[in-house]
Amino acid sequence: MLSDAKIRKLKPTEKCTPSRPDKYSDQNGLQLLVRHSGTKTWVSAYRFANKQNRVTLGTYPLMSLAEARKANTDIKALLAEGINPKLKKRQDRLDNEQAQLFNDYALAWLEERKRNVKPRTYQQDYNRMQKDVLPCFENIALKDVSFEDCKVMADRIEKRVNANGEPPREVTRRTIDLVANILKSAKRERLIEQNPIEDLKEIYPKAKTQHMKHVELKELPKLLQDIENYHGHDQTRLGMKFLAYSFCRTIELRMMKWEHIDFPNKLWRVDIDNLKSGRKHVVPLSNQMLAVLEEMKPITGHYDYVFFNTGTRQPYSEEFINNALDILGYAGKQTGHGFRHIASTNLNELGYMGDAIEKQMAHDKKSSIRAVYNHAQHLEERRKIMQVWADFLDLLRDKGEVVDFQTARQQIEASLQSQSSPNLQNADKHELISALMEKGITIDEIKGFFKKK
Repeated sequence: MLSDAKIRKLKPTEKCTPSRPDKYSDQNGLQLLVRHSGTKTWVSAYRFANKQNRVTLGTYPLMSLAEARKANTDIKALLAEGINPKLKKRQDRLDNEQAQLFNDYALAWLEERKRNVKPRTYQQDYNRMQKDVLPCFENIALKDVSFEDCKVMADRIEKRVNANGEPPREVTRRTIDLVANILKSAKRERLIEQNPIEDLKEIYPKAKTQHMKHVELKELPKLLQDIENYHGHDQTRLGMKFLAYSFCRTIELRMMKWEHIDFPNKLWRVDIDNLKSGRKHVVPLSNQMLAVLEEMKPITGHYDYVFFNTGTRQPYSEEFINNALDILGYAGKQTGHGFRHIASTNLNELGYMGDAIEKQMAHDKKSSIRAVYNHAQHLEERRKIMQVWADFLDLLRDKGEVVDFQTARQQIEASLQSQSSPNLQNADKHELISALMEKGITIDEIKGFFKKK
């Protein structure tokens, strides 16, 4: 028999291995396993239906010798009644877990999920959980969650219609997905037999795809003037300007970091892990975009993110651009994403290369391996496009009216040509040498040229 004094002295022997712990017997099938790590585990060995079995009871000293003997006696009592102790233990655990409330399980599931998803994804799930899920499932046991419970939750979200009477359908569907994933996890763990929410999304189909809300071309000059005269935070005003000039995605603007900006080469290397499509691409920076960044430097230059909310000390929320446009009077008429549609449509009208426009819009297919290597494809044409587009917007803003496309293009390109053709006699020799080397000419070839002269 074992005693507490003897157990405290037990240590792994030389024969002890990870797969074969030392075993010490007490009485009536109670055993203590001493593992190579030093852990001491109580097990109860028994025979049931002519097969040898054992049940783990606990670890010493958390479970004392007296407690282990009591647990072992309870197992022998079950055997006397013809009950398999292992199955009884499993059923008791299952009953306890099923008795827990849905909200308790959901919060535990979310905490586990936190370790496996990006912080932004976790925060979105957490917000949905707190706002729409937990209030609807309060005091409902996990095993009692019904289809109707889930539908009540979805219907409550659908009641939050916008000014046009439209429900937040995407929010509804994503919240349904969140609850569905929680219940799927419970089903995998055999805590519930069926997932009652499986067919709910079919009741709330996706809203018909609409073009990104944007003003008509005739309204664009006024919009640009209103943005220029915006009296809110400078960051918001500059954010709207940058978005119009760059026609990037709003998330790209919000997640842009100073380290992504290559000022010497006038490039913005969009390198965001949580982009919708997981794409990475390069955006040539026009003079206007560079000017916006220079204005931002004194405000957020010492932070990681360019557009950083210094109040909340995190990047701006998804709606900071749309909220500002609403304040300017463009609710339901213009969104931050709508600048992409304006640029795409009008750049094509201006007659620029479709492939280059598509590259600049970052419309490469996610699965295209070739796109990873060709992210700078048509870069020079795109650089020209970005400058022309920025100049075109400035022209509309300054004139306050729409300018004929072809006339505008000719004027802007003539201006660009004059800016990019400096007099060679006045050019700095170091700049000339650098330009030649960029074309692949070596120093030795340059020296050889002057020797011939």
